[in-house]
Amino acid sequence: MLLKIVALVSLLALVSVAYLWWQRRQGAVREVERAGALTSEQIGAQRGYYATFVQFSTPMCAKCPGTARLLQTVASEQDHVAHVEVDASVRLDLARDLSIMRTPTTLVLDGDGTIVARMDGAPTAQQAREALAKVHTSGTEYTI
Repeated sequence: MLLKIVALVSLLALVSVAYLWWQRRQGAVREVERAGALTSEQIGAQRGYYATFVQFSTPMCAKCPGTARLLQTVASEQDHVAHVEVDASVRLDLARDLSIMRTPTTLVLDGDGTIVARMDGAPTAQQAREALAKVHTSGTEYTI
């Protein structure tokens, strides 16, 4: 009987640790090692001049609508930042190329379309702003 209780407590502890680890990864911003440029044609909408949130969603995703509203709000806080939502079930080829395994997954592109950050899961507003801060501008601002 004691052995069963110890086994049960050990199992509960293991599951709790695994859940806490998984929960901490939700929406976490990670640097992207492989930098590739995505065109406006690939994502199906005009990229932002400064940065673009590219959110991969699916029709059955419960957290995707809330994530879209949050990213639109964060994008509207800065000039020249766009939010584009891509249906991963329609653009399966692009999702596979970018290793999108779950939704929502958000890529942050700089003005050239290079991926600078990735958020797997639903981010918080702070995490979205942190990802946007990873966009580095080079060159000079010019106006006509």
